[in-house]
Amino acid sequence: MKRVSAWRLLRTATPLRALLIGMLPAAAAELSGAALLGVSGWFLTTCAVVTLQANTTWSWMYPSGAVRTLALTRTGLRYVERLANHRTMLASQVALRARLARGAAHLTPHKLRGQRDGTLLTRLTVDVETVAGLPANAIAPLVAAVTTACLVEALLLWAMPLMGAAELVVWAAGLACARQAHRRARTHLAAAAEARAALRTVLLGSRAAFNELRCLDALPQARRTATNATAAVERAEWAAARAERDGRLSLRLAAAVGQAAVLVIGLRGAPAQPVAVVVGEVLLVAAGWELLERLPRLMQCLAQAGDAAERLAPLAPFAADERPQDRPRPTARSIETNGLPINGSPAKLTVTLKGPVLVLVTGPNGSGKSTLLNRLAGRVPAPVGTVLLDGTPVHELPTQAVAETVTLVEADDWLADDTVAANLRQAAPSADAAALRDVLAVVGLSALPLDTPVGPGGRLLSQGQRRRLATARAVLRRPPVLLLDEPSAGLDRPTAEALLAALPQALPETAVVIAMQEQDLDLLDRTPTTVIRLGRAADRPHLPEWAAPYTPGRAAAARVGGAVRSSVLGD
Repeated sequence: MKRVSAWRLLRTATPLRALLIGMLPAAAAELSGAALLGVSGWFLTTCAVVTLQANTTWSWMYPSGAVRTLALTRTGLRYVERLANHRTMLASQVALRARLARGAAHLTPHKLRGQRDGTLLTRLTVDVETVAGLPANAIAPLVAAVTTACLVEALLLWAMPLMGAAELVVWAAGLACARQAHRRARTHLAAAAEARAALRTVLLGSRAAFNELRCLDALPQARRTATNATAAVERAEWAAARAERDGRLSLRLAAAVGQAAVLVIGLRGAPAQPVAVVVGEVLLVAAGWELLERLPRLMQCLAQAGDAAERLAPLAPFAADERPQDRPRPTARSIETNGLPINGSPAKLTVTLKGPVLVLVTGPNGSGKSTLLNRLAGRVPAPVGTVLLDGTPVHELPTQAVAETVTLVEADDWLADDTVAANLRQAAPSADAAALRDVLAVVGLSALPLDTPVGPGGRLLSQGQRRRLATARAVLRRPPVLLLDEPSAGLDRPTAEALLAALPQALPETAVVIAMQEQDLDLLDRTPTTVIRLGRAADRPHLPEWAAPYTPGRAAAARVGGAVRSSVLGD
């Protein structure tokens, strides 16, 4: 993926006209402020001189009117600039979040899975706010400061070349100091960003596991962990703030040197330049330096926005010139594995999942059943070319394309803090109440009302109800390939048998892959098309006839269709 700058990402959500509307009033307001300071100094000094000279012919009306006009102009322009930039910032946040949420569908499944534990939330909140805040926080102030400094320098060079050259040297020294301070602050800000991400992960994890931590009396340890993470954030932020203060102090010292140089050179040039003009020039330089003192902070804002854009780049494929496909990819109908390694075993698995088949994956705990299902779904990376969807490696496909073909129900699948109907409609938003009740009947939850709240993570339901509700949601999608990780766990025997018998009937055109413990194999009322046994085999007298015998340590290729094949991977 190409590098995405903060400006480029911002431009995907904000028209250039909106950015210019914010920059132009900001630059005009700062120019008015600098002119106000210079004219005021010249006006007051001239008033004092003519008073000492008892000059009654000098008129103060026009200078005072100019001061009043510049003050009102500066106030009005700043108000307009803030309105324009804040409107642009809010509109950019909305547009960027919508675009990035859509862009997440173009990630491969294992990349999307890597955005868990608060990472994705940080991207869509803090990072989007940083990029969207560029117009108000960095671009407009930077344009205003640079424009004002350039005009002030041009005036000084026009009035007295020596004065302008001296001021240019001082400004170069000040900018060098600001750049050095920026580098130090940037290092501390990077540490602060990592600490904030760690803190967010700790807080989200502790909140999700609050009841478990309370039962284990581990809340004090969790509190200490969160406190340490908070302290790390504060230390890094304090160090960054100190580096910024050092940069501003260097600029203030350079400003004092620059104003003193202008004053000395201007007074030595008298009577070519009156004292009032020299005072006005000194105050103009002061106005320019007042704006340039913001440089350390503006440079940090730009750096933070650049870092945020880099983190958002995977979620913004269109910003990196990666164009979407002109036509939607047709739904794949099959998954193939070509020499897929399993759980560190030297044996390889070759299997084709297509059509109305029932594939059973079994083996002892730790043999790799869940890992195999996650690799088939693209959530766990597999060696290149070992898992294919209609001939295309699954790791090269976006999440949306994989989701159209494969649906995985994990052992502890996620449920939204909403009603039963809302959770089901995540799979089929347009499904009516009758369709929802039908799919609940398939999993044995017909007595559960559709408006029943499930609570955070489904905690208001029992473990068996949560598992069956997640299975019903997957059945409602009617995917070409359905992967179920221990669907009978937590269920009584009659309920488990009814569920396993109903699934093939509800999905007559689907390849169903079920991972089960060995002791639960007799729950199936039909002979699987293919049995894939993982890990070390052991004699199980209670196993069904189709699950035995087998050849320990023998690696075989399991192919769908034809007679039942019992494959053993491992030793």
